[in-house]
Amino acid sequence: MTRVEEKQAAKRAEIIEKIVPMLEDRSFDELSVEDICSAAGISVGSFYHYFEKKSDILVGLFSRIDSWMEENAFPLMKKRSDAENLRIFAQQWLKYIETNGLEHSRLISSINATDNTVSGEKRTTATKLEDVFRRGQEKGTISSELPPQTAAAMFMIALRGLALDWTRRNAAYSLKETGDVYIDFLIRSITVKQ
Repeated sequence: MTRVEEKQAAKRAEIIEKIVPMLEDRSFDELSVEDICSAAGISVGSFYHYFEKKSDILVGLFSRIDSWMEENAFPLMKKRSDAENLRIFAQQWLKYIETNGLEHSRLISSINATDNTVSGEKRTTATKLEDVFRRGQEKGTISSELPPQTAAAMFMIALRGLALDWTRRNAAYSLKETGDVYIDFLIRSITVKQ
């Protein structure tokens, strides 16, 4: 990445950071580009220099998840069993959701994930999860009923389903406590008994 690209990426991240607190009071759809620009201290013209359209901010939100996972989950996933790596991955992903709050979770849940940069194929989080499944299948500790890419996608669908339920119920239960039970169930269903 060139210096110019690094500066642009940093500015996009800064703009996204400025609007996330706004999502506690109103939905993303209720935010106008002018609201975003006012919060970020930029002009509308500058906004369109960094983002082609307002919805491109959503892609940036997924980048925040990837950064969180790179900082909080991936370092813990060294020299552990495949099942333990799946547990750490899931716990940290759910922790991100709970830490960032209901409106943030609603926003992420509402995203139409047809773009590969959002849906996962190019994202580091999806790649890392797929690697865990691949290694576990090669060692015979994780079921090889599904290819690694499909198994990783199904695992994420299950986690997103739990996060969506938590969101729709307005955080009526502890995502961590329920998540731990849910994750144990998932891992038991995909690991191979030795």
